[in-house]
Amino acid sequence: MSLFWIDEARGIKKSYADLIADMNAKNGCRRCIFYDNPYHIFLELVHSMAYGIGVEMLDSNFSESERSRLGVSPSMLVSETETGGRPIADFEELCTRIDAAKERWSVTIYTSGTTGRPKKVTHSLSTIARSVKQGPRYKDNVWAFSFNPTHFAGLQVFFQAFFNRNPMLYIFDTDKNEVHSLLLKYGVTNISATPTFYRTLLPFMEHPLPDVRIVTVGGEKFDSNVLKDLGRVMPHAKIRNVYASTEAGSLFGSVGEIFEINESLRPFVKISDDRELLIHKSLLGAAEEVSLADGDWYHTGDTVTLLDEHRFVFAARKTEMINIGGYKVNPHEVEEQIKTVDGVLDVLVKARHNRITGNILVADIVKASGYDEQQLEDSIRNILVSTLQAWKIPRLFHFVNELPKSRTGKKVRT
Repeated sequence: MSLFWIDEARGIKKSYADLIADMNAKNGCRRCIFYDNPYHIFLELVHSMAYGIGVEMLDSNFSESERSRLGVSPSMLVSETETGGRPIADFEELCTRIDAAKERWSVTIYTSGTTGRPKKVTHSLSTIARSVKQGPRYKDNVWAFSFNPTHFAGLQVFFQAFFNRNPMLYIFDTDKNEVHSLLLKYGVTNISATPTFYRTLLPFMEHPLPDVRIVTVGGEKFDSNVLKDLGRVMPHAKIRNVYASTEAGSLFGSVGEIFEINESLRPFVKISDDRELLIHKSLLGAAEEVSLADGDWYHTGDTVTLLDEHRFVFAARKTEMINIGGYKVNPHEVEEQIKTVDGVLDVLVKARHNRITGNILVADIVKASGYDEQQLEDSIRNILVSTLQAWKIPRLFHFVNELPKSRTGKKVRT
């Protein structure tokens, strides 16, 4: 039996044959996918693909007021389009039907909405599954699913696993104490997650995971400290850093923090005078509220440091830069220094309003057990004084049990 979806927290274990049987038992396709259960989300998604019916995916925690602002009425959540036709016999026939219907199908997803109203982006199968690789070398993969299933990164993992008929182990909202044993139990070979997710997981990983071969890091600025810790826990894994956006899909990959613009992409990528990454509109899905420069170029909001004509390092989101008395501070730079201190598990540097300097920096820190807060704060201050300018050093340090996260599992600077 070829497993499709494993979600031990909800008591779900489904094979690809089960998925097809559940599809055949349905009378119609939902136009809006709005479920708490990730299996139901992907059941509806695959069903829509097989019949070429466009769907809209909503976060399960979108409130009624949020759905109203997005123009989604209660009746839309339950309306279905009848499919008819003969049942699907097996996975090969399912893929044949998806291929035949792909020109009619589309999926609409939303950005995380951490600031303001979420943006709607509509993708075809060719744009949302642009980075999927298929072939014999991918057939034995077992994926850990560690993203929100209705967001772009989650869909990237889903399509890569689905089209290679790989099992997926859902761990996005699983108790962190249980994840390590589940990864061992199911022989997970591939994991993709944000640096924040890995950081929350690593304290519970006391023993190596020898089966893991590929580790992908994305969704946030690359964290070299996480790279070292992942190498310790997953000694046989190749670790890849990926850049993707909801609007444009997956674009760049690297072993470390240095990205290179592939020759095929060079006509469609450029860096503005203020160091913002711009992407040509031809690479985008159909998106609302997209800011274009000169009519053709999408402003990603990501600033970079150019190393040469075709290589760069991501610096920060433009919206994350903090003004301290006229000086621009990149919070990631400060966080990277704090993370070098023994006893720091994770940190979030953010702004707090100050009537004299406009803002001051505040650091929320998650510490390892057994470390004294005052001694750890003294160690952090000593490191920062020796490595950073005075205005980049936080005025206040708070020790917290966990950091706030967005719907996609990224840190939230509020």
